[in-house]
Amino acid sequence: MELRQLKHFVAVGEAGSITAAAKALRLTQPALSRQIKALEEELETVLLERGAHSISLTQAGEVLLVEARKLLKVSELMIEKVKTSAVGEPLRVGYAPSLAGEFLSLAIERFTQFHPRVRVSLWDWSSSEMRAGLAGGKLDLIVAAPCQHISEPIHWTPLRDYGWRVVMLAEHPLGQKSLLSAKDLAGQRLLLYDREQYPDYWDRVTGFFREHRLQAKVAGEFDGVSSLVAALEGNLGIALLAESSQIDGGQRQRLISRPLTVEPGRIQVAAGVPTQQSVGLHVLAFIEELKKSAEESQP
Repeated sequence: MELRQLKHFVAVGEAGSITAAAKALRLTQPALSRQIKALEEELETVLLERGAHSISLTQAGEVLLVEARKLLKVSELMIEKVKTSAVGEPLRVGYAPSLAGEFLSLAIERFTQFHPRVRVSLWDWSSSEMRAGLAGGKLDLIVAAPCQHISEPIHWTPLRDYGWRVVMLAEHPLGQKSLLSAKDLAGQRLLLYDREQYPDYWDRVTGFFREHRLQAKVAGEFDGVSSLVAALEGNLGIALLAESSQIDGGQRQRLISRPLTVEPGRIQVAAGVPTQQSVGLHVLAFIEELKKSAEESQP
């Protein structure tokens, strides 16, 4: 009895039809029928009751269907383990550069020294994309800001928190002040990350304006830091960003940032894993490195 035969039998049992199973398996109907017949001969028992236009499982067939599914699952896991041991176990990390840039690279450097066979891959995605990737199994871990007032199927491990800065073109009138009040932002053209892709950020900033009864015109929404920076350099408006963004100074000499006397609630950055899935030991080890690196990055 071969695994291939069991796979084909399971396909027939689940489809309820040899014709439908043959189509799904890309086999001819006679070829699939011969394989099922050979399996019955080897087991010396009838597995299918064959009618003129349909088939049904016998009691023995029902038992084999249940057990074959278990065996095929074990074989898939075995094959995956063999492949993993050859190429290295993957660790897929989603992250927000503006929040994790200070400590993520250090954590990766340390982690790979102790776990050289783990293949770390990074995904620079928006907050909504990261959450979808985590839920869909495309990511093993995300480094992001937990949503404030929403229950998520994510277990968060706090790493560090950040305050806010107002970022603008160096020639902007607000740049003449070293410290800004909330009232200084009234009537300003506001540049924001996209509402659908960054809902928590949007809620924090717009909630701050509502709390202080400030009127501001949303001059643009942007899908990432690159497009937002381009808009800032084009003098389209100002932006409230996490102090970790670090897009002023350095190569961004055209941009400056100023602190606020009163600012939105501090942004907590955390490592998130699914609550309803088992977490690999290599993922837990990486979170520990993130915690150490984040702690060392604090001033």
